[in-house]
Amino acid sequence: MEFTDYYAVLGIEPTATQEEIKRAFKKLARKYHPDVSMEEDAQARFQAVSEAYEILKDPAKRAEYDELRIYVNSQGRQGADQGFRFDQHDFRGDARFEDILSSIFGSGGFNKGGFAGTQGFRQPGRDLHYSIKISLEEAHNGGEKQIRLQTQRGEKTINVKIPAGIGSGKELRLRGQGEPGAGKGDAGDLYLQIEYAPHPQFEVDGRDIVLVLPVSPWEAALGDNIEVPTLGGRVKLRIPVNSQNGSRLRLKGKGLAKTGDQIVVLKLVNPKATTDAERAAFETLAASFSGFNPRTRAK
Repeated sequence: MEFTDYYAVLGIEPTATQEEIKRAFKKLARKYHPDVSMEEDAQARFQAVSEAYEILKDPAKRAEYDELRIYVNSQGRQGADQGFRFDQHDFRGDARFEDILSSIFGSGGFNKGGFAGTQGFRQPGRDLHYSIKISLEEAHNGGEKQIRLQTQRGEKTINVKIPAGIGSGKELRLRGQGEPGAGKGDAGDLYLQIEYAPHPQFEVDGRDIVLVLPVSPWEAALGDNIEVPTLGGRVKLRIPVNSQNGSRLRLKGKGLAKTGDQIVVLKLVNPKATTDAERAAFETLAASFSGFNPRTRAK
């Protein structure tokens, strides 16, 4: 069994802060995530990064690991590039070494053949970290979503409960859905980071939803009632008289999970004048507004 330097795996110093540990993990997790990475060993690297983060993010586990790391280094480690192998050193009978391993990996202890003890082999499973994309409708309404994940033991299908109103970047924790433990060890947990999938109509601004709504010049000038889409279905929107391109209208309570609003941005769209009658209509309009200059700032 080879000793792994988790700090080296994450590319950080042993003095790194918890924030630096988290930042390093997120950077490497994005780089080696099997769904997006082109690296040949992406799956193995991603699991190694996840394992390192699982130990170092927990102050208690990190303190115990640091003690183990100091102990290993004190036994005459033969160069960082050679590594330190447990199976080349006989630590049996060394109570301090066994106590450290037990506190991190379980009460089974350790000998040259592996972990052992009166209670049998026991090693906790590793946590898994994945990102999943959900639609804005799923974020708005909540509900269950079936997802498929690729783990070291093959493909895994699970049902995930999506809380209504969950924000992008938030993390869901599914206890016991990580890698199975070895022997009698408990399974790890599954952490799912939420990302919003691009939407064909809406943009997200905090808890608000933004919709760009095309309107005709006469709808903007004369006002109108227009049906517009929202995450909860279509509703009527009143376009005020003399609205301008870029005017922002607000539908209260129509944002994510009704905790935000929907902002409707008006975008004026002119029709193409392709016939004589249509050109004549524009000429009449120009004559009616002969004093109007759109490049003169209104006072």
